[in-house]
Formats: sequence, structure tokens, C-alpha cells
Amino acid sequence: MNLDRGLNTEIYAKMEAKRRESMKMEIGQCLEHALDQLRDIWNEIGICEDQRGERQNVVLHHIRNLLSEMVTEEESLRQRLMKSVASSTEKVTTLCIELALQQYEPDSGISILQLEKALRLQVEQLGKEKSDRLGALEGLQKVEQTLCDILCTTPYYIPSGTVPSQEQLGILREHIDTLTAEKDQRHKTFTSTKKEILSYMEYLEQGPETSFEREVICEEEEAFVLSKENIQALKDLHQELEFKDTENKHAAEELRDRVTALWNRLSIPKEEREETSAKLQGHKPSNLTTLQEEVAKLEILKRQNLRKVVDAIREELEGWWNKCFYSRSQRNQFEAFYEDEITEDLLTLHDEELVRVKGHYETNQEMLDAVRKREDMWKKMLEFERKAIDPNRFNNRGGNLLEEERIRRKLNKDLPKIEQKLSDRIEEYERQTGTEFLVDGCRFMDYVAAQWAAHENEKKVIKEERLNARKRITEEEMLHGSKPSTPTKRRFVGLTPTKTPKRLRGANGSVAASPRLYMSSAHSSIMPSPRASRTKPPTGASTARPSPVCGKPPFRIPFPSPSTSRYNSRLPVSIYSHTVLKMDTFCVICHISTTFLAYCTIIILSMP
Repeated sequence: MNLDRGLNTEIYAKMEAKRRESMKMEIGQCLEHALDQLRDIWNEIGICEDQRGERQNVVLHHIRNLLSEMVTEEESLRQRLMKSVASSTEKVTTLCIELALQQYEPDSGISILQLEKALRLQVEQLGKEKSDRLGALEGLQKVEQTLCDILCTTPYYIPSGTVPSQEQLGILREHIDTLTAEKDQRHKTFTSTKKEILSYMEYLEQGPETSFEREVICEEEEAFVLSKENIQALKDLHQELEFKDTENKHAAEELRDRVTALWNRLSIPKEEREETSAKLQGHKPSNLTTLQEEVAKLEILKRQNLRKVVDAIREELEGWWNKCFYSRSQRNQFEAFYEDEITEDLLTLHDEELVRVKGHYETNQEMLDAVRKREDMWKKMLEFERKAIDPNRFNNRGGNLLEEERIRRKLNKDLPKIEQKLSDRIEEYERQTGTEFLVDGCRFMDYVAAQWAAHENEKKVIKEERLNARKRITEEEMLHGSKPSTPTKRRFVGLTPTKTPKRLRGANGSVAASPRLYMSSAHSSIMPSPRASRTKPPTGASTARPSPVCGKPPFRIPFPSPSTSRYNSRLPVSIYSHTVLKMDTFCVICHISTTFLAYCTIIILSMP
């Protein structure tokens, strides 16, 4: 590049030399031509040599002056150009600093005139950009100031007297967008909150009282200043009115509950209740006044009917005691319950006790409901266990036995889990509150353990009673002999005959006992226990499962030989009467029907 620049300079110098030589020749020719013309004129006029010399000096002086003036003018032009270059350079430097731009570097090797022109154009461009930025800043600041006045916030700071950079203008635009979004959000909050405030004031039957409330309710929405303080004050006003409205709702509900309770205690007719209920709706102050007047009227009636009201409260109190699983001793602590002399003080005591018991129930409702659920499951389990030992359950043909057994097993499985879960919750409650949670006057697990112990004792007592009854019947029959008895009514189904088969009759017409009637008195029951014992079996006890039919190990029935009872009808019944049980007695002991026993006997005797 330097080589090319050197060649260009050399070529320019040669061209400049040629132009100078050409200019000299042209000036010389012009000067010679002018001098020739002057000489001819002077000759024609007759100017003498001395005057000609003077005139030539004048011509020379004029030519020198002209050339000097021309040089002076060109020098002046050069000075102006240099000044312009210096001024433009300073302006460009200043504008670059103000506009936060990189300093302008002109091309090297250019002439003063080209430099001046380039700098002048650069000044114009930078000046235009400065003017554009200042105009944009002015417009953005106007918009920002309007938003800041509405929102009562501080504008984005840009030093005055400076030209903002593009980055600053971008930040200012983002700030304006943020303020616009904040304004829209606050305006939306204002309109929605104002609507709810108007609704609450309508329900509270009140108007604007303070200057701020009047500004919110009465003034135009555009006039409201959406500052943070005003928005917070608006929210506070909304919360205050909402709290008052909620209090009125609760007060109205309490008054309506009080009215309903007094209606129940005073046995107000249904028609009168329906007629009055329409006037007791709502929770406005006027509605509260109506409710209070109704309560006052009913309170007067209550005092006029103290006996009736106290009896109603006592009945209600017993219901809440039952819900809270109060024991007899806990109930007896409220001695006023058993007072016969009815007074207003006694009524007040009953009201206070009712409030206290209701409060106890509401505080512990979750646990009390869980205890109630456990009690229902316990009662169902007992009911299914009673059904399991009912001998008439085999008469069912609808498949209820399987369903009952499935439910009973599920109860036996779920009940201990619920008891343990409830026990953990109650222990956590007692640890947090420091008070005992009582069920029927004792702690929950003690209550459950007592229930299970009483249930196991009852099962043992029933079992012992059955064993004793079976033992007495067996002893009586062994002592006095067996007498055949015909049931008053027998239910035969299917192939069961209505008469005694011939194979069961002896030669003398007497009825022989079925071989299936023989059983050992050591077996107390043929049905499995309805519920497995909660106690662990003793060490070394057999873990073999009982028979799926009887629930006991199978027992042998002594069949008499054909020569003695089955085919020899001449042998009297008394020969083996000491080992034969009555059919009805056997059915009662084994919990089976006589129809079922007769059917099985026919099947056995029909075998080859």
C-alpha cells in the first residue's frame, strides 16, 4: 500500500510540474501578447521611451499586485479552511463524547479541503443524531412524568443538559412500559375493589364517611391518584368492610341458630316458623335488628315457659353428652340437671353447660367422629358374631352367609388398625394440650381394652353355659333313656320324604335311632368361632386348622352292627338308649335343622 501511495505521489508531482510549465508558458504568452499590444499602442500614440519605461513599470507593478492579491486571497482561503477543520474537529470530538460514540478518525493523506468537507458532514450527522435523541428524550419524559404523577413515583433520572445515550433511552422506554403496566394493574385493582366496597356498603347500609371514602365513591375514576399509599388505603378499607360484613354474617347465623333453638324448646308450630323465617333472612343491620327483636320475643316466651324450655334443653344436652361419650360420673358433675325447682338461674346454668359441651364437641369433633365410627364398627362386629352362632342362619338360600362372612372378616381386620390409628392421634393430642381425652370417663385405650376384655369374658360365659347345658342333657338321657319325639312341624325340601323310611323301622314298628346321632359329649360345638381370639395361643399348641364344616376335629359315630340294631327289629330300643340322643336334642346342640339331619340320614342309609 505504501508503494502504491509513493507511486501516486510521484505521478501527482509530475503532473503538477507539467501544469506549472504549461501555466508559465500561457502566462508568458499572455504577457508577451499584452506587451506587444501596449508597444503598438504606445508607438501609435507616440509615447517616448522614458514614459514607456514608466508605463512598463506600472504594468509590472499591476501584475505584481494582482499576483500578490491572488496569493493573499488563496492564503486567506487556506486559513479559513484550516480554521474550519479545527472547529469541525472540536465539534466532532465534543459530539462523540456527548453521544457516547467512538471518536471520528478521518482518512489520512487527504487534502485540507477534503478534510474540511468530511469533518463538516460528520458534524451535521452527529448534530442531527443529538437533536433526535434530545427530541426522543423530551417526548419520553413527558409520558413518564404523566405516569409518575398518576402513580406518585419518581421518574427515571437522566442528568439535565446531557445527551442521553441509546442505552439510557432504552432503559427509559422500559421504565415507561413498567409504569404503564403498573398503572393498568392498579386501575384494575381500584375498579374491582371499588365495586366490592360499594357492595359491602350496600350490605352494611352505610355511606362514605371519611374524605378518602368520598374520594373513592363519589369522584371520577380518572381523578383518583393510583399511588401505593392510596391503593393500600383502599385495600384496608375493603378489609375493614369485609370484616364488618363477616361479623354481621356470623351474628346473623348465631341469632338464627338461637331462634331455631328457642323454637325447638318452645315447640313453635311449623306454620308459624315458616311464616317468620322469611323475615329473618339476610345479614344487613336491619335484618340483625329483626333477628334481635325475634330473639327478645322468644326469650320472653321462654321465661314464661321455663319448665318446658328446661326439659327441652336437658333433652338436647343428653344428646350432646352422648356425642361426646360422657360417662355417668361426668354427667353427674352437672348437678343442676337433676334439680326439680325450675328457675331462671337454673335455665342459665343449663345454657352455659350446653355451650360448654358444644364447645368441647367442636374442638374435638374430628376425634369424636372417629370414635363414633369405631363404635359403629364394633357394634357391627358384635352383630355379625351373634348371627354366626344363630342356628337359623343355615336356612338362608340367598347367599347372605358368604357376604356376612366377608364383612365380618373385613371388620376383624380393619377394627384393630382404626383403633391403633385413633390411639396415636389421641396420644398426640394429649401431648400437645396436656389434657386427657376421655371416652366414657376413661382414656380411650383403657376403654377399648375394657370392651375387648368384657367381650372375651362374655364369649367364655356363653361357651361355659353351652357346655353345662349339653352336659346336663347328656346326663339326663343317660339316666332316663331317650324318648323319640316328633316335632310339631318339619320342613322337608326336595327328596326328603314325609314318612319314615322302611329301612329305619323295626319289625315291631319302632323307630331305630340313626347311627349319625351318636356323638361324644366332649365336643361342645360343630361351628367355628365367629372371631379369632385376640390372645396368643400357648406354646406347643396345635396350629392345625379346624374342619371347614364343623370347626372341630372330626369325631367318630359308632354304627351298630347289622345283627343288633339295623336289621334286628326285635331288640328293644332300651338296649342302646344310654348312648342314643334325641333328634331334636342333637340338632339343638349341633346348631343344625332337623330337616338337614333327616336328609343326611336318608342319604347314609341309602348307601349300599
